[in-house]
Amino acid sequence: METLSELLIIALLSLSGNAIAAVLPFAFPPAVISLFLLLILLLKGVIKEEGMEVSSGFFIRYMALFFVPSGVEIIEYADLLAASWFHILAISAISLVITFLAAAKAVEVTERIISKRKAA
Repeated sequence: METLSELLIIALLSLSGNAIAAVLPFAFPPAVISLFLLLILLLKGVIKEEGMEVSSGFFIRYMALFFVPSGVEIIEYADLLAASWFHILAISAISLVITFLAAAKAVEVTERIISKRKAA
């Protein structure tokens, strides 16, 4: 029964994210909205982290399977990828550097906040 309630929470968050994305005046991924909603509920203590362990563990364990349809879809566009491989490679490299720098800055800020809390 615990797993069913966890999956129900995930489904409701997903539906809520879709509903919010549908009324926004700009395009925004519903999955990101759903994750923000989950984050808010976790931070507010409405949902306990331990209360989502079974279903989240399942999704993490089988995450690779969720990428199979995307991989198959990419194969259908192999000719388009072959024609613009340089652009895709350049964008990927630039994105990698930006992501790395953003993650490093986030770690710096987090460490600074933690050290200030320990000092206080």
